[in-house]
Amino acid sequence: MKIAITTPTGHIGGGLTKHLLEKGGHELTLICRDPAKLADHAKRGAKVVKADLENRDEVIKATAGAEAVFFLCPPKFDAPDLRAYQNKVGDNFAAAVRANKLKRVVFLSSFGAQHKSGTGPIAGLHDIEQKLNAAAKEVGGSALHLRPASFMENWFMNVDSIKAQGAVYAPIPADASMPQIATQDISRVAAEVITDTKWSGTQVRELLGPRDYTFKDSVKIIGDAIGKPVNFVQVPGDAAVQTMTGMGLSKNVASSYVEMYDGVAKGIVRSEHPRKAENTTPTTFEQFTKSALVPAMKG
Repeated sequence: MKIAITTPTGHIGGGLTKHLLEKGGHELTLICRDPAKLADHAKRGAKVVKADLENRDEVIKATAGAEAVFFLCPPKFDAPDLRAYQNKVGDNFAAAVRANKLKRVVFLSSFGAQHKSGTGPIAGLHDIEQKLNAAAKEVGGSALHLRPASFMENWFMNVDSIKAQGAVYAPIPADASMPQIATQDISRVAAEVITDTKWSGTQVRELLGPRDYTFKDSVKIIGDAIGKPVNFVQVPGDAAVQTMTGMGLSKNVASSYVEMYDGVAKGIVRSEHPRKAENTTPTTFEQFTKSALVPAMKG
């Protein structure tokens, strides 16, 4: 199968690429902004194409001839208007589907994308889902949206405060809970669905990790793993925005993430369907902490 993959240098796109290269039997086109980062994959037979996902012509050209495409809209933390950026990229994805008559599309969305507002950056993924559904129907193709839970890898952003202050700060109550998932589990499922020709139409598949965790649960797991207590501190939304803008995020992006946290606390950012075997993935937060977070804190 001829498969095009966006963001092949990221956790999920990279994991998907690795799975498919190891499995063999597919012609891969890897779409990225810096081909030099994929030199090893090119040596293994993958075609590497330089393209900017904000450039419609480049996206169309890069996906021409593909039988299946994995689309992921990468974050843009300095975007003056995050949802406008997401919609621009989504429009480019949809244009590629129409121009190239792409028959099979897998899109990385998020749990909570069933809502069109009140979910921060997830609302833009809702928009992209709708754009891809419409484009797929027009060309007689199929689109499957993966809606994973919160990435466990997001905890890497707290490594410095854990090391320096033994604390994690976020604008959400400590007892708020949500599912968490390791990106390695997402990329494994992505590899399965993009090569599976049995599904058709427009579909959603939620991926909810092994279970739900409160923020209090999570910092205790981290503390137990590193051998010292880690506190969770709820901070006001305004303070969180100020901190994030100080780290280089635009005010719009920072405010969007605060809205997402608020959506989690209010129960808006949640799965659309109950947990079951099909949407539960194996890697626990305890395993992730031991294998990834602890080494990061020692680095």
